[in-house]
Amino acid sequence: MSKALTYLAKTRPEAATHLLGFYKHSVQALDEKTRHLIQIVTKVTVGTERGLRQYAPKALKAGASREEILDAVLMAFPAAGLNKVLDAIDILRDMDLLPEVPDAAPAVNPEKRLGRLEEFPIQKMHCLQRPEANLIIFRSSPETAVVYSARCPHSKANLCKGTDHGTTVECRVHNWIFDLNSGQCMEPPGSPGLERIPSVLRDGELYLA
Repeated sequence: MSKALTYLAKTRPEAATHLLGFYKHSVQALDEKTRHLIQIVTKVTVGTERGLRQYAPKALKAGASREEILDAVLMAFPAAGLNKVLDAIDILRDMDLLPEVPDAAPAVNPEKRLGRLEEFPIQKMHCLQRPEANLIIFRSSPETAVVYSARCPHSKANLCKGTDHGTTVECRVHNWIFDLNSGQCMEPPGSPGLERIPSVLRDGELYLA
């Protein structure tokens, strides 16, 4: 209870009793969390820092998330205006009651772009020539793709010039056969497999990691 309300309760007890009784009975249909979130809206609207510092922690304790507290602050914007909303955000950030700022998305190097996922056929070898090295891109499913070095681990021959068997590729030098789903060498068994190149899929685009 604020000092002013305490004073009113002492000097005009009957009026204070009716006032508090009205408030108590007028919000019976609202749960505790909702009541505190509404209080945040009102405190931002009237620009009461003390009230904001009082009810925001109560809302959090009653089960409100930091995102809901921020939304309550923003709900006050039409009546409060931008300055009061920004002041409230500064106060609540100081109290650590607002969501953390999300990490910025990592910058994408255009030189690492391999292409849109849909450009690569499903369950079929796709060769991509790049200045540094040739790559094999194998779209193993509609949502995933793997990237391999096109160099045969045995002869160092360019597998893009090998025999394409769909889900396998055969080196023309010594006839080693590689499974493109796993990269493993199928023939001769136990031999080194393809070198897998780290890659990442972002918004339907395939990039070198």
